[in-house]
Amino acid sequence: MRVSSLNFGTTLMRNLQVNNGKLNTLMTQIAEQKRVRVASDDPVASAQLSQLRREQAATRQYQHNITQVSHSLSLQETQVEGSSDLLLSMLDTLREANSAQHNAEDMGGFAAELETLKSALIAQLNSRDESGRYLFAGTVTDRAPVVRDAGSGAWIYQGNHDGVSTPVSNGVTVPANIDLAASFGDDMKMLNQLETLLGKMANPALPAGSYSADITAMLAQSQTTLDNVTRLFTDLGGRQNSLTLLQDAHADKALIHEELTQQLEGLDMAGAMLDLNRYTLASQAAYKTYGQVATLSLFNLR
Repeated sequence: MRVSSLNFGTTLMRNLQVNNGKLNTLMTQIAEQKRVRVASDDPVASAQLSQLRREQAATRQYQHNITQVSHSLSLQETQVEGSSDLLLSMLDTLREANSAQHNAEDMGGFAAELETLKSALIAQLNSRDESGRYLFAGTVTDRAPVVRDAGSGAWIYQGNHDGVSTPVSNGVTVPANIDLAASFGDDMKMLNQLETLLGKMANPALPAGSYSADITAMLAQSQTTLDNVTRLFTDLGGRQNSLTLLQDAHADKALIHEELTQQLEGLDMAGAMLDLNRYTLASQAAYKTYGQVATLSLFNLR
């Protein structure tokens, strides 16, 4: 069978193109230090890498969510702890005032002290974050949750009691807020009860013993409120511990993902350099062969 020089040249050029394509791919892989750059480099590994990248993106989002929620819970934890301290001070003052030995002037002094504690407690309930959002208003974060009603003068709650949950892992959410106002009873019972008592204590015309039952009732209500706030503080600590464990788990998962990604797309530099040398020599040999064949002619034969 005769093989024309045209067919031979065409085959040789096609082989040169294939070899040069592999050489160029290898040089790019070496430059980027990646074995899998496009799906055609390794379809199976490419599919696995695509799945890994989706999981990595989800893990990064969960880590971001945990950081945000943890920060918000830390702010709330600080305010709840402050509220607890204020309630403890209020209880101490009420216990001290709950004595028949005090006169109206003494009770006025206790009333002033309790008024200061009350104002600080309301400020805690109306705490805001760095963005100006109210921490304890439920989902109504753009207005102060605890205010005095313009008509009755009573303390009212104008937020809501809705919770906000944030996803922190696959199928796992964590409440991002707490209902501090609920600790003060329906319709802000504790604050309004205290307001009524302060009005009596600050009135010099009323004998100190005439409202001793009110002080006793206020002590009980304040203790109930403190117990509620303490439970919230414990709950916040539990959430923070859970978030810490989840953050550690995500960090471990991210490390595993990174190692798997490196294994799938990482380049064996030693092997790549050997292949590069082999393809380079093959290309040089092919070009040399093509050059020699291209110069052949029947006119050269004698």
